[in-house]
Amino acid sequence: MKHLFLILILCTIQTHIFYGQKNFDNITDEVSTMPDDTSKVNRLLLLGEHYCSRDNDKALMFLQEAYTISMNIDYPQGIGKSLMWQGRVYYYKSNFDLSNKYLDKAKKILETTDDINALSFWYMAKGADMTVGGDYVRGIEVFKKSIELSKKIGNKKRESTGYYSIGEILRDRGDVNKAMKYYEEALSIKKEISDTMGIANVFSCLAYSFSSLGMLDSSLYYHKQALKIRTELKIDRHIASSEMNIGEILIKMGRYDEAIKILKQARPIFESLNEMTGLIMVNLKLAEAMNCLANPKALELANRTLQMTKDINNQYLLSVSYHKLSDIYAFRNDYKKAFEYQNKYRQIADSLFNSEKDRMLEELEIKFQTEKKDNKIHYLTIKNQTQRKNNILLAILIFFFAVGLILLFFLLKAKSTAFKRQQQLREQEHIIHLQENKLAKQEKRLLSEQLESKNRELASKALEMIRMNETISDIIEKMEELNSLAHEDTKILSSVKEIIHDLETNTKQNIWKEFDKIFKNIHSDFYARLLETSPDLTSTEIKTAALLKLNLSTKEIAAITFKSEGGIKTTRYRLRKKLGLSGDDKLVAFLMQI
Repeated sequence: MKHLFLILILCTIQTHIFYGQKNFDNITDEVSTMPDDTSKVNRLLLLGEHYCSRDNDKALMFLQEAYTISMNIDYPQGIGKSLMWQGRVYYYKSNFDLSNKYLDKAKKILETTDDINALSFWYMAKGADMTVGGDYVRGIEVFKKSIELSKKIGNKKRESTGYYSIGEILRDRGDVNKAMKYYEEALSIKKEISDTMGIANVFSCLAYSFSSLGMLDSSLYYHKQALKIRTELKIDRHIASSEMNIGEILIKMGRYDEAIKILKQARPIFESLNEMTGLIMVNLKLAEAMNCLANPKALELANRTLQMTKDINNQYLLSVSYHKLSDIYAFRNDYKKAFEYQNKYRQIADSLFNSEKDRMLEELEIKFQTEKKDNKIHYLTIKNQTQRKNNILLAILIFFFAVGLILLFFLLKAKSTAFKRQQQLREQEHIIHLQENKLAKQEKRLLSEQLESKNRELASKALEMIRMNETISDIIEKMEELNSLAHEDTKILSSVKEIIHDLETNTKQNIWKEFDKIFKNIHSDFYARLLETSPDLTSTEIKTAALLKLNLSTKEIAAITFKSEGGIKTTRYRLRKKLGLSGDDKLVAFLMQI
């Protein structure tokens, strides 16, 4: 709770700082002439919000009037909001018991209105009360609930406030690095929506974090940035807060004269606002700075502040006052008084700790009993629901069983008829199947006969090629003899050589093309399958394979291809190797199957 004041200042949420005082004076004049209806209630609530952190008594006057009218006209939203904002006023008056009572009453009403915006603010206000009361775990939970609802309605300003409120709790608990992440998230949103007041608040949070890390220069920089923004916005409470924060950092840096100067600027602001908590805190810091400069008035100021603390009966501030007085007396070497006030500080600190511990234990016990009761109610509810469901299910099952019996009767009857029809269909299908088999066999036999006929035609073509090639070979031999006789006539020699060349190339090639065309028509996929088995076959090897498929002899193949029998044997040898076979019979059998 050592950062109690920072939380008090930073939780000024949803105040209408940009309206201008003149506008609110006009609204005040308007409501006095308005009839008691929802419109007037909303105006009164607006005034209550505005004066909540500025003039507590004035805010209460407007909010209580809004509550009375809302009760008379049965306006739940007005009732809930007026109670909620009265809780906020008591928060600023440091009366946290009343603040919590009003907030708890407000929640019951607001939950019936489905006003998500008001509920999101309620969770923010409740989180601030819990944080001041030291209930940090539940405080973080309710701040997260406020963030969740704020996201739902797109209220980025309140969402960002939730982030830096959680950051404050984490920093106060010593987890500064995790707190900084929440501050960065809050600052990012504040900049996105150009919320200058919010940016100043996050700057203050960052300043406190740097102070916790011992980085006083960075802390002082961010406090001054926050003060600059707040001064431009002319919000006295926040200006005083920043000045007090800067004074605290200057004390830590040993710059006491500067600290006294700026703390004296903050004090009259708190006095004008009747902000006792802020006034006490700034007086204690001022006394500390004066004491460090051996100013005799420091002790008088500290004692006067102690009496103010006793008047408002704030145990936390009382413990802080005793602690400051102990330090002042120790600085003056009055160790007896220092020890006396240190003991008083310890007694209150221990009492606060024990009270907090007892409160937490009591809350845990209440929470346990509540959960136990809720679980029992939940169990009985589920049991009753299950019983009702079982009864409904039994009735449904009986109905469907009766319907099932009727359907079963008709189903069996229909099935019997269908069975007879299926028997007839099976007999017809059997007859059709026998006819299809007979047609398939006939078609297979016809295809076999056609293939055999085609093969005979191909073999005949091969034989024709052999005869043609033999004739061509005889012609070539005679032409070569003629060539040897006419060795002196160059013109005849040239013509004979040209004829021989034509016979050896074009004629042979045309004959093979014709054969190849017929072969492909009969065995269309032979070449593709052969190349799948061995893709690196040469054209000569492919031709030889095609002729071997027709079961032609080596001599016949040599005659067709104009190669020697030895050359054909070599080609067959290479074919076997590439196809992974051994023996002529295996090669021909393999090719016949492709």
